Amino acid sequence: MKRTKENESVNILSSARFEKAETVTHHITGNVAEHSRNTAEYGRRMCEWLNRHGIDVSEEDVVQACLLHDIGMTEDRVHDSAGWRKAFWHPRKGARIARDEYHVNKVQYNAIKRHMWPICIIPPRYKEGWVVMAADKYCSIRELSRKRKMLRP
Repeated sequence: MKRTKENESVNILSSARFEKAETVTHHITGNVAEHSRNTAEYGRRMCEWLNRHGIDVSEEDVVQACLLHDIGMTEDRVHDSAGWRKAFWHPRKGARIARDEYHVNKVQYNAIKRHMWPICIIPPRYKEGWVVMAADKYCSIRELSRKRKMLRP
């Protein structure tokens, strides 16, 4: 089968690892899979805007990396760790899982590994990584603000 954006996304979404992500709580109001799908949508929209304004960014790389950016959270050791440890461990573990199980390219691997910058000291190397990071931050802020509204008396 020829590798395309559509079949790679389907392969990720239908994988056992991504199905496990449906069961892992993330930002209290949702789960890792839902957060990753939302991040991928925001990343896709950012790519469209950047490409329309003359900045060449690979939508395929961004969407794949967004779908996998928190896949490291599916590891019990990472998920059960304290918050600050989770912030450091899940990008590295996720990048390894993405490389070994999903055969991501170097741009996607770097985006996944560096999406927690500035917590993880080294920033993304490629434009796509910056888009993944921005989409994740935007999505996280939306999710956390929704959580805050839910917790108000």
